[in-house]
Amino acid sequence: MHIKIEHISKSFDGKLHIADVSFEARPGFISCLLGQKGAGKSTVLQMLLGILKPDEGYIAFDDKPLNSKILDKIGYLPEERGLYQEFTLNEILVYFARLKHIPRKKAQVEAVRLMDRFNLIDQMETPVCELSEEIQFRVLLLLSIIHNPDVIIFDEPFRVRDDNLVLIRKLITRLREEGKTIILSTEQISEAELLADEITILHRGELILKGQKSALLERFKENIIIVEAEDNLQPLKNIPGVKRIVQEKQVARLYVDKQMLPQKVLEAIIRTVNVSRVEVHKPGLNEIYLEAVEQFERANV
Repeated sequence: MHIKIEHISKSFDGKLHIADVSFEARPGFISCLLGQKGAGKSTVLQMLLGILKPDEGYIAFDDKPLNSKILDKIGYLPEERGLYQEFTLNEILVYFARLKHIPRKKAQVEAVRLMDRFNLIDQMETPVCELSEEIQFRVLLLLSIIHNPDVIIFDEPFRVRDDNLVLIRKLITRLREEGKTIILSTEQISEAELLADEITILHRGELILKGQKSALLERFKENIIIVEAEDNLQPLKNIPGVKRIVQEKQVARLYVDKQMLPQKVLEAIIRTVNVSRVEVHKPGLNEIYLEAVEQFERANV
């Protein structure tokens, strides 16, 4: 299912919370909303699910507005992770499948299949309240896919312990291979870099950068040289090939034109200041994110 989010905005109590956000999500791709806590990621996802309604803009699913039939084709892992504690594992899976209008017999078959796949079949009659926190997270994953949805939305899925982190990575990758439309939100840049195909960076409710991950990495393909010295570091900005410098105390981050040989710049740095540490980095998603946020902050001082 192809999803288009066009120029959506949302205000609460007269204060603009989401401002003119647009992006797309396509079958067989992982679309990631990346940003710090409070950036507006969950609010955007809630508008996708119809929990909130945009004040402006629109959201289309295969060129159609959200309706009950489309909702039945969406799976959702919320950031807030509560479960009906009195249900058994089997009961809660069947119950949620029925909520998505899956016939009871098919719901039971799917429940057993998923419990077996996730090594939970031995606990099918165990009340949810007796399951460990780790297992309860796995139950939430099963609830998001029990109805074989076309679209799966994961809100902060990586806030888990190591075993479940491996599990969620494998599940998301497999769902992409199955041609599902996947939208996830995260503040963990390393996970976005590992899994996402398309990145939408939100900051203070605004879209500050978006694109295919590969294109963003190519676009920002400049060398970064980290310099630490007791001397004044500002003269480093006059070195040929240095496009800009970001300094924090006695550490400077130099952004160097990708056409320049790093060795030439390093030689000039050593001639200019008394270096105590110098490192050359290729920019990854973390540097791209920091640069996008810095540009936004400079433009909105």
